[in-house]
Amino acid sequence: MKMIKTALVAVFAVFTLSAAAPAAELTSLNKDSVSQLTADLKLPVPSLEEVLTTRAGLDPVVITVPGLKFGEIGWGPFELKNFFHIFHKFFPNNKVDEADVVNSIVSFNKDYFFLDKGETTADLADAAPQRAMPDNYLEVKLKEIPGYENHDVKIAPFDWSRDPGDTEKTVPELERLIAQTYDAYKGSGRPIFILAHSWGSVLTHQALHNLENYRPDLRIDKLITAGSPLIPANFVVKLFMKVEIDNAHLLKAVTKPASVKAWHNIWSSRDAYSNFIPAADTNYQTDAGVEKVEPTLIDLILHNKLLTKDARKDLFKIRDIKAWHASYFFDFKAELVSIHKEIYVPIFRPIMAPQVMDCAKATALPVRPI
Repeated sequence: MKMIKTALVAVFAVFTLSAAAPAAELTSLNKDSVSQLTADLKLPVPSLEEVLTTRAGLDPVVITVPGLKFGEIGWGPFELKNFFHIFHKFFPNNKVDEADVVNSIVSFNKDYFFLDKGETTADLADAAPQRAMPDNYLEVKLKEIPGYENHDVKIAPFDWSRDPGDTEKTVPELERLIAQTYDAYKGSGRPIFILAHSWGSVLTHQALHNLENYRPDLRIDKLITAGSPLIPANFVVKLFMKVEIDNAHLLKAVTKPASVKAWHNIWSSRDAYSNFIPAADTNYQTDAGVEKVEPTLIDLILHNKLLTKDARKDLFKIRDIKAWHASYFFDFKAELVSIHKEIYVPIFRPIMAPQVMDCAKATALPVRPI
């Protein structure tokens, strides 16, 4: 049991690494890796009318595709199982046992988070409790958009297990929902949107490309992706995507589906599951303007014994992958005790909501520099 807990801590730590880490080469993709992942990529050149114009101001039909359950991407047996599945798949002849793998990651873990002897990231995670996300969280959040009650938005939710192991059998079900929704509303004049979060964007990307083969008439006015792992941002997600591409027979290249008029991608550099997607028409980085407090926190950890403990917890808070991965719909908020500062990043109302509700106005996202 202790080994399992330690392994979970180690795996989670890998996901929380950022480009600022001393061993960034272990987790960040280099230019060659990105080139390989985006081979054969044809960047879209949509007309201004295609990107900005909706249909006569009519409220949209929104197909919602949720991501994985947080138990699947954070603490829990799923992560341990899949981490070692990935390791043994790509290194089948490696005789290093699980204990050696765990110990090597934990060793780096301690350096990166400046942990005390015997302390783990599980202890730090207690300082950043996670928000529960029910299966219908996308529909719930859409109905919280200011003025929703004065509109007539139609929501077509896609219900699935939210387990990546079900990807292959789930994609055809999503194809059917997309096709049925399009057929039901294509004569209404309403724009049809797809809102996909996290792994939901992987399902959607595959489903839309599959539909091109037998439903070339299908049209999606807007694809909105948030927290998408389609272009992996670190080593572990890259390996995981490789395994899933093989297991679920997913497309290797990330390209804009022909049926989509405008693709808007929303991501965060502190959300290790998300990344800039070259194939999207616009990319918006939600944490681009967040104050860089990490150097101050690290300085306190190293040189201020009275504040070391609080600063270490605060460092974890500001890099908490789960919080950032949920922030597209629940915003990001962290109370940094050691420096008496509150970090608040509103994302849902100013960035996500207008993508759905301002259907009579131009809603293309501004592009943040990478």
